[in-house]
Amino acid sequence: MGKAPAGTKKTPKSVAVSIPPARPLRRRLFRPGTLCFLAFIVTGFVLYPVYRRWIPDLDSRPEYLISEARIALTPPPRWIPADIIQQVFEQAGLPRPLFLQDPTLCERIAAAFHTHPWIEKVVSVRKAWPARIHVEVLYRRPVAMVRGVDGFYPIDSQGTLLPGRDFAAADVDRYPIIDNVTSVPLGRLGEAWGDPAVAEAAFLASVLLQQEQSQQPWWERLQLAGIEVPSTVSPAESAENMQFSLRTRGGSRILWGRGPSCQHPGELEVARKLERLAEFQLRYGRIDDEHGPWLIDIRQWDGIHKGLLSAASPGSAPSRR
Repeated sequence: MGKAPAGTKKTPKSVAVSIPPARPLRRRLFRPGTLCFLAFIVTGFVLYPVYRRWIPDLDSRPEYLISEARIALTPPPRWIPADIIQQVFEQAGLPRPLFLQDPTLCERIAAAFHTHPWIEKVVSVRKAWPARIHVEVLYRRPVAMVRGVDGFYPIDSQGTLLPGRDFAAADVDRYPIIDNVTSVPLGRLGEAWGDPAVAEAAFLASVLLQQEQSQQPWWERLQLAGIEVPSTVSPAESAENMQFSLRTRGGSRILWGRGPSCQHPGELEVARKLERLAEFQLRYGRIDDEHGPWLIDIRQWDGIHKGLLSAASPGSAPSRR
C-alpha cells in the first residue's frame, strides 16, 4: 500500500471498552455490613418497649424531685419575708414538684425569681446532687416610706415600689418618711414609682442611712424623721430644679437643697453638706432644743444659717448664726 499523502491525518481506530453491568440491588443489600445494620435497627424497634419497662423513670424518683424545701436561696436580710420561696412559686405558677432532669429548669427558676418584687437581680442558678437548686440573688433594701393618701408605700434607693404587706405598722417609724408626694405609683410592685421627686428623695434617704465606720448613720445621728419634696413639683419636672428639706423628730427643718444626683454648678456637694451638719451638731450639741424648732439652711456658700422656724416666712432663708 502506498503512503498517505503529506498533510493528511490518520483516523485512529476505535477501541471497544467493556463496561461491567450494574451490580444488582439484591447483591448490595445482602452484603454482610448492610445486613448487620438492618438487623440492629429491627432489634432496636422490637426491644425498645421492653427497654422502657426495665429502665426506671428517673423523674418519678424522690431524689430527682425539686420542691420549695430543696431550693437553697441566698440568706435573706431581716426585712425579707420568710416565705419568699413559696411566694415565688405561687406568683410564677411553678408546678410542684419540679424535675431535676428538666433541661430548662435553671432558666425557669431564674425567671420566676427575677419577677419577684423583692429580688433586684438573679446572679446565678445551678443544680446540685442530691437534688437541690442553689439560687444566688441580690435583694432590694427598703430606705423610705412614701406617705400617700391611703397609707405608706415602701420604696428602695431607686424609688422601686416594694410590697407593703410585708411591713407591720410599727415598721413605718423605722424608715424616713417622704412627704408632699402628690403622684401615685405608675408601676406595679417591683417597678419604679415613676416620679423623679420620689426617686431623688429615695436616693437622698439612702445617702443619709449610710453608716460611716463605727458611727451611726446620719439619719440617727441627726435625729431625722422625714424628707419633704417640693409641694409644687410635677412628675415631668427635672430633678435639677427640685429643692428638698429634712424634718427632724423635734420639728426643726433643714433646707438641704437639690438632690444628691444633681450636678448643678452652684450646688454644694453631698459630702460638704454632711460636714456642715456635723459641724453644726458639734457646735450646738443637737439640732432640736427647748428654744426651737429651728429652720436651718445649709445650702449657702458662706456657711450655715439658723433661725426660728415660727419666725421664718414661707420661702425665706433664716439669718446666719
